[in-house]
Amino acid sequence: MLISLVLRPQISFYKFIKFTHNIKPKIMNMPQSSGLSQWLGDSFGFLIGQNNVLIAMVICFMVACLTEVASNTASTTLLMPVLAPMSKTLNVNPLFLMISGTISASLAFCLPSATGPNALVFTFKEIKVIDMLRTGVIMNILSVLVVVLGVSTWTLSILGIENNEYIDSWEP
Repeated sequence: MLISLVLRPQISFYKFIKFTHNIKPKIMNMPQSSGLSQWLGDSFGFLIGQNNVLIAMVICFMVACLTEVASNTASTTLLMPVLAPMSKTLNVNPLFLMISGTISASLAFCLPSATGPNALVFTFKEIKVIDMLRTGVIMNILSVLVVVLGVSTWTLSILGIENNEYIDSWEP
């Protein structure tokens, strides 16, 4: 039975592509339509009026922690629609939060399940999870500091953002 399903698929490739093409916009709009983006944006209200470096550091640490248990792509796909409305709440340029979150999604150093290379290193029997966790936490902290420094200096100057305030033409 299983072999016949594999050898003779019941759905054509065209129908599969058409289905995934139609479902993708619905999945991408779920954070906005469910109210998740607005709720998360409002829950970070304690950052209103804070220094941009502190805002970037909180966002980077949040994304770095999320990406330890979820894939980098899934974390980024989930958080971009959330960070855009959050920028309006915090009165910060959306690019500032979104670039910080995107780069921080690549900081998965702590757990073997975080990325494929981590799992490959973990197969070496002399490395334990606690060893990876100890080293990964230090690497995450240092990497977040580098990302915050880079986003706060180079990115804003490269993109020509003079004052890091929310722009009304950016309606999420």
